[in-house]
Amino acid sequence: MTRHSDYWDRLYRDEGRPGWDMDAATPLVRELLDLAQPFGLRQGCDLVVPGCGYGHDAAELEARGFVVTGLDFAPLAILGAMHRYGGRVTWSQADWFTTHLGPWDAIFDHTCFVAMDPARRPDYVGACAEHLRTGGLWMAALFHDVKGRPGPPHALPMTEMRHLVEARFEVLHLAEATESHPRRAGREYLMMARTRV
Repeated sequence: MTRHSDYWDRLYRDEGRPGWDMDAATPLVRELLDLAQPFGLRQGCDLVVPGCGYGHDAAELEARGFVVTGLDFAPLAILGAMHRYGGRVTWSQADWFTTHLGPWDAIFDHTCFVAMDPARRPDYVGACAEHLRTGGLWMAALFHDVKGRPGPPHALPMTEMRHLVEARFEVLHLAEATESHPRRAGREYLMMARTRV
């Protein structure tokens, strides 16, 4: 079901503000940017936020000096982002698995990877590598604990995440998040990975 934009549009239509929406950018924006800075991420770089939803993270990244594309599969998510933040960000209603996206300097991934059907994880990793420039960074916040609930989101242990991405990426950082939203504290970890040259 999650492979179809109608599934996500229905959640936006029926719930208005879906359960994953915090009505603000994740506190992890700062933590991930601090981790990325030693690896060359600077203001002015091109970033994409896949699964951007209503655009809170994308708008926060733009405010911090990045050139940002907010991308979502669901048309209603993009309409909601445009309503909230106007043209500050380039908004794109597109499928992350499409091969002609990007390239970007970095990916800011908060709740997109974990929303995917687990069977699509290898394809998602491949898409991330294809959408980045050589040496591009994938910044991700992921769940190792979803309190036993069926997904999405889907939990994934850190060791499995490392194994999954190492074919296409060099893992630069993989550790518990320290600045999660209180509703997610103790359940998220952060990954910083760079495309292999």
